[in-house]
Amino acid sequence: MKKGLLFCIIATVLCAGVLVFLFLSRDDTTSAHRDTDPEQTTITLVYAYQNSQWNACVEDAIRRFEEANAHIDVQYEIYYEDTVYEDLLFRLAARDELGDVVQIKEPYVWAESGLIAPLPETLTNQVDTTCTVAGNTYGVCALGTTAGIIYNKAVFDRLGLSVPQNYAQFLSLCRTLKDNGVTPLGVGGKDLWHFEHWMNYFLRADILSAEPDFLAQCSSGERDWSDPLITTMLTHLNELFAMGFVDESWPSTPDGSLSYLMAEEQVAMVFSGSWMIPDVLSQNPALELGWFYLPNEDGVVVAGESLDVFWTVTADCAADPARYEAAVSFLSFFYSEGLYEEIYTAMAGFSMLNDRSRDRLPSHTLLQKVNVDRTNADQRIHAYVGDENTPPGFEKNLLTLISRMCSGELTVAQTQAAANEYWREALAQEVAYAP
Repeated sequence: MKKGLLFCIIATVLCAGVLVFLFLSRDDTTSAHRDTDPEQTTITLVYAYQNSQWNACVEDAIRRFEEANAHIDVQYEIYYEDTVYEDLLFRLAARDELGDVVQIKEPYVWAESGLIAPLPETLTNQVDTTCTVAGNTYGVCALGTTAGIIYNKAVFDRLGLSVPQNYAQFLSLCRTLKDNGVTPLGVGGKDLWHFEHWMNYFLRADILSAEPDFLAQCSSGERDWSDPLITTMLTHLNELFAMGFVDESWPSTPDGSLSYLMAEEQVAMVFSGSWMIPDVLSQNPALELGWFYLPNEDGVVVAGESLDVFWTVTADCAADPARYEAAVSFLSFFYSEGLYEEIYTAMAGFSMLNDRSRDRLPSHTLLQKVNVDRTNADQRIHAYVGDENTPPGFEKNLLTLISRMCSGELTVAQTQAAANEYWREALAQEVAYAP
């Protein structure tokens, strides 16, 4: 990632003028502020509303931190918008409103652009997954999560269905559900980012499981998105919708409604993060849920690991010693004993701490199964569209194309051709604006 490209993106946002103002006026944001004492240090935390559990965890951490540090006030801004989170950060950076502590998916480009600051070893040495550029650490991973199929066991038992051993069996399972009047899959298509779950599953299952360096090769120009492997990936994704396996209301269904659809037994399965399991059960405690990683065509079980929630501190914050110290104190508190274990277990995730003695398994047996399945998977892959091998802007364009493809507006061939054009343009911009 080249810093010139990020500045180009930010400059484009600035030059948009009235359009930017109108678009920003549509942002669905929530800001929480306390009345502050002039002698207090105030910091601003910016993060994404990924799900209700994450929001509750962050707000609880802020509350407890403020109780333990009366001289520090944490103002926070939550972004709900149904687009790619990084687009929102670009707009905030363009307005010089990035804040102090910021959640970022991939900190590399922000570090290279000088918009975020190095973090002290007292913090970074605690965490085993970090973002390091030129010997300095700019981001610490908040937690790890995983995604798979959450399903209604009662429906499976009634129809004599079992967990599929390969992708063909999964399609057969979906057909049986549909033939028996059961909607196989719920998809939160109203939120563009929800397609990341299925998109990255097929990327990992169809491509990265056999060729782990594929994205890096695309980034270097050795390959591109015209590759036959991309054809397979998009074809698999498209056929789920073309065969009628997805709930017809998916274009208007937000990701947050999938828990309700599962709890009300309106769909048999969803592909989502394991954090959804507690949310579903809170709405219908009597429901018996199951979980599995979807195998690929060869029966290889690929566990997708999401390591894309990083905490960073802005360079603007670092220029003020009091704010920088307060920001680092908050992040250290986030990983403090007791609190951090509550956070990653509430998210049905796993710890990022170097201190393995603090690892805690979730209490629910199904969430324990998630941990076991992740450990025993044939492969664990965390590369994804949007990581450091993806040029800025491409992910949003691809998700938009996939949404149009799944609605029948574009064919697989048209989607692939457009995606490849977006990829080439993004790479060309990266080279053009390299310092």
